[in-house]
This record gives sequence, C-alpha cells and structure tokens, in this order.
Amino acid sequence: MSLQRKLNLFDATLLVAGNVVGAGIFATAGFVAHELPSPLLFISVWVAGGILTVCGALTYAEMTAMFPRSGGDYLFLKAAYGPWAGFLLGWICFWIINPGSIAVLAVALAQYAKAILGVEPGVEKLIALSTVVCLSLLNYRGVRLGGSTHNVWTLGSFAIIGVLIVAGLASGKGNWAHFHETAGSAGIEPLKILGPAMIAVIFSYSGWFVTAYIGEEVKRPDRNLPLSLMLGTTVVMCLYMLLNVVYLYALPLSAMAGVINVGQTAAQRLLQPGVAGFITLAIVLAMGASMNATILSGARLSYAMARDGLLWSALSAVHHKYGVPHVALLCQALLAGIFVLVETFENLLGSVVLVMLLSCIGSGLAHIVLRYRMPAAARPYKTLGYPFVPLLFVGGYVWIAVQIVMSNPASSLVGLLVTLSGLPLYLWVFRRRKSLDPAL
Repeated sequence: MSLQRKLNLFDATLLVAGNVVGAGIFATAGFVAHELPSPLLFISVWVAGGILTVCGALTYAEMTAMFPRSGGDYLFLKAAYGPWAGFLLGWICFWIINPGSIAVLAVALAQYAKAILGVEPGVEKLIALSTVVCLSLLNYRGVRLGGSTHNVWTLGSFAIIGVLIVAGLASGKGNWAHFHETAGSAGIEPLKILGPAMIAVIFSYSGWFVTAYIGEEVKRPDRNLPLSLMLGTTVVMCLYMLLNVVYLYALPLSAMAGVINVGQTAAQRLLQPGVAGFITLAIVLAMGASMNATILSGARLSYAMARDGLLWSALSAVHHKYGVPHVALLCQALLAGIFVLVETFENLLGSVVLVMLLSCIGSGLAHIVLRYRMPAAARPYKTLGYPFVPLLFVGGYVWIAVQIVMSNPASSLVGLLVTLSGLPLYLWVFRRRKSLDPAL
C-alpha cells in the first residue's frame, strides 16, 4: 500500500510556516539585540535572514517538483552524489536529529505548559512524554488528521501573535524613537554582524524545508510543493519583521539586549498584564506545531530510506487503514521518548548542528549538479534567478557553517564522526544488495 495524497496547498503552507515559528522568535531577538546594538542593523539582520531563507525555498522548490516523493534532502543528495550521501543524512536523522528535535521541543513545551496548567514542579517529563505519545498517535491515525492538528496549533499561535502585533502597535504605549537609538552602535565589527547574530537568526528561520519530506502526500505536488515552500517562508519572513518592529516599538535595544522572553516583556509593556500571559500560550502552540511537523516529516524520511532498502524494511510498511508509515512513526516516538528520559539529547543534538547545515548546503549544490546531470528531466518549476539564487543560499549557509566550526570545533567534529559512523553500515548494506542483484 502506498501513501495517500490528502494535504492541499493550505495544509502544506501552514506546515512550513508552523514548523519554522517555534519558540525561537520569542527568545532570539534578545540575543540579537545584545550582539547588534543598532536598530538599523537589528532589523537588517532579520531581513537578510529572511531573504536567505526565501532563496533556500526557491532552490528547494525546483527539486521538490522534480522529486514529488517522500524524503526531501535524502532524495536530492542521493540523486546528485549517490546513495551514500542520502544514507548518511538519513542515518543521523533517524537516530539523533529527528527524535532529538522532538524531545527538545517536548521538554521545552512542557516547561511552558507547566506555568499555564499550574501543576507542581517535577511533572515536566510526564507532560513531555504525553505530548510525544499524543501527537504521534494523532499522526498514526492518518496524514489528514496529523495535518489538521498542525493547522489548529499553527493558526492558534498565529492568531495570538497577530493580536500582539495589531494591539501592540495600536496601544500607543511604545516609542518610535527607539528606532533611532544610536548609543553603542559605533564601531561594530562586520564579522559580528555576520557571525553569532546571523547564526541565531538563521536558526530562528530553520525548518522551512519540511514539505520536501512529504511529497507523496500533497495533492498536485508539481504545483503545491514549490508554492508551499515559497508562500510559507514569505509568511514567516513578514511575521518576523512585524514582530521585531513591535519589540523595538515597545523596548529600546538596550532594554531588549539579553532578555530571554522578549515577546512576553514587550507584551507587558504594550498591553494589559493579563493579556501578556497569552504569549506563553502562543509559544506552547508554536512549539506544538513545530513538534507535530517534525513527527510527520521525520517518519517519511525513514520510510523513504527503508523503501530503498537502506534501513530496516519494516519501516517502509504503510498502515492498511490509515495510510501512514506506522512502524516508522512508532520507532521515532520510542526514540524521542528515550531521549526525553535520559536527558542527554541536547548536547548530542548540538553536536550535529553542522551536519544539518551541511545537508542544506549539499542540497543547494545538488540543485546545480542536477541541472548538468539531468538536463532533460521534467522540471514543473524552475528556480527564479538561477544560478544566483542557489549560489547566494549556499554561500550564506557555508559562511554560517564556518562560523559554527570556528566557535565550537570539538562539537562539530563529534557530529561529523557520528554521521560518518553510518558509513560502514552503508557499505555492508550496499554489498549485501549487490550480491543479491549484481546489476546494482
């Protein structure tokens, strides 16, 4: 049985937007303000990050239309460089990146939800595990239910953010003079603009490529997959711009610098104290949406690899009634639950950040490679501004990857070694398949 096309353009677009807008935008602005004490630079770095993300979406859009199947980066890397490249990405995603990301979001969501629910300390793990189980079961019952669940979480979060933007700007309690603040802006090094601040911004935009992983379940994929990437990233960019305008209207950069929950601080300044508490609810909903998107897309990567004979064959099983890769979903939930319990996933996940960036860089370059290797292939959508758009995207991510290596070479090396640990297994699997089919 194959996967079923049940998601439309609206679902796919919200999947992109909801996966990106997690807790990052509510917390990252304080760090960026600390790094760039100039309103112009503060706004500019968010614009630059958004443009780079849209370039990435335009780059991926062509390849999603070429390969309207499940797998995302795995498909692009495999087509451009060979199965080994796709396997190494899938290997680290299956064991660490996907379940680790789910666990991180579940634990963070539990911390915020605890305040809303008013429960006693010490139940965070129970809330986190319950969230993993519930969202996994919802996705187990069908991609339509999983997509609808994601829509509810995302639209709920966006509605609260919209209220903050409109009511905050209309409150009259801020000060537009904050946009002209110049204290401390002199002598900022260019490398600082493109260093930690840009890294933080890019990671606030991360997750925009999610629909590339669910290509087999989107209706009219040749049209809707590229459009969802472009529309979703554009929506997020506009939302981030407006939120940062609200932050800067409410607080001068000097007061914003280093503040962890800038969203709540800005809401307290502009709105009634009781209304500010809804920002916590928006964060919970946003993290729930991001978590649901990771659960949905992560299982499809495992499914695609197993279908190609590169992972345990049972992971390619599709439920006879619900039409989802149920074994892949259950294995992913089990691994995420283990990560929640052992509490060692954050360091492990941090060590593979470089690998996550390298996969995007590899896919960006794969776009160019495939133009040469497969010139006659059907391309329902062709990237606007080729080859400058893909090169700008790749160049930006290469710069950020270099900054990460320079700032934490030990963790980067650990991440690369963990990824390469899958190479012996790939060689064994490949040799075994070749012995069964000499034509490979």
